[in-house]
Amino acid sequence: PTIEKRDTLERVLAQKMASNDEMVLLAQQYKHNLKNVNSKKNAMAGREKEFSLFSFLDSQAEKSGVKENVDYMKPFTKKVEASDYMLATVKVKLKEVYLKELVDFLYHVESSSNGITITSLSLNKAGKEKNKLDAVIQAETLMEKRDA
Repeated sequence: PTIEKRDTLERVLAQKMASNDEMVLLAQQYKHNLKNVNSKKNAMAGREKEFSLFSFLDSQAEKSGVKENVDYMKPFTKKVEASDYMLATVKVKLKEVYLKELVDFLYHVESSSNGITITSLSLNKAGKEKNKLDAVIQAETLMEKRDA
């Protein structure tokens, strides 16, 4: 009986230690997510009142010199459940763009203080020149829901 009791206690201890490790991991993930949410809220607070992701990407394309390479820009939004926010997304297709201009465009988008994230990037060689690319870029950001 003593050996059985010890074995049972060792199993229970191992389960409790595993549960504790999982709780520590969940606490770390929670802190990371909370920090991310707070940075997104700060980014939204610092934006112009009439900010739109589509207009922002259009202006960054102009600044980066890829405006004439824009094949299309498709905006769409998705409501975030149980919150006062929506997820604004724009898919941009650039045709026959030089790598330097593309990198410049991506840098301007990601380094802005508007809380925009590039979530998808697809590249293909394009045109007769070896140093041109076709790119499909998806960018997204949180926006406050607007009453319409």
